[in-house]
Amino acid sequence: MRDDSLDINHAHSILGLKPGALPVDVKQAYRQLVKTWHPDRFPHPQQKQEAEEKIKQINAAYNKLKSYQPSAAISSSPTKPIKTYTNRSNAETFYDWGVENAKLGKYEEAIASFTQAIRLDPYYIEAYKYRGFICSLLGYEYRTTSDLHKAAQLEGDLRTKHNNSTSSSYRRKSKPKSLIEKFGQWIKRLLRFK
Repeated sequence: MRDDSLDINHAHSILGLKPGALPVDVKQAYRQLVKTWHPDRFPHPQQKQEAEEKIKQINAAYNKLKSYQPSAAISSSPTKPIKTYTNRSNAETFYDWGVENAKLGKYEEAIASFTQAIRLDPYYIEAYKYRGFICSLLGYEYRTTSDLHKAAQLEGDLRTKHNNSTSSSYRRKSKPKSLIEKFGQWIKRLLRFK
């Protein structure tokens, strides 16, 4: 469903809101519906497909309502300012929500946000890394390994593409780092920004 063809009243209805709802209510309703209808919560393929369609409607409604808001970001609290996400992709927005939730200790919500960022941008290396990190904190070993391997694979593909585009005389010979070393360095960088 494209949000430009969506009526503003119908957008409010999809999010379960009355017309004229405050930006904080729009954001809260959106986040709750995304959690409720996240396709990973449904085991059956048919249910998963229905959830994906519902998420598309929810995203379209949210984008429509967000476009009617003032240029400032939709805030989660009237007194607390929040970063403005104006010219950013949805994947980056979900990634940022994941980071915010992780810092607040809301790990399941963080995983859901990182998963949505990855669904929107399957090459989002940092989202795989951060989701892998959160999964490691929760003891999800398989998911941790899967995410970190995927991040390493994407980085390797990126490095190979870059190396193929540069002259072989300029290539630096270096010992490839193990996945554990890369993960350790990434965690150190992550902890420095807190």
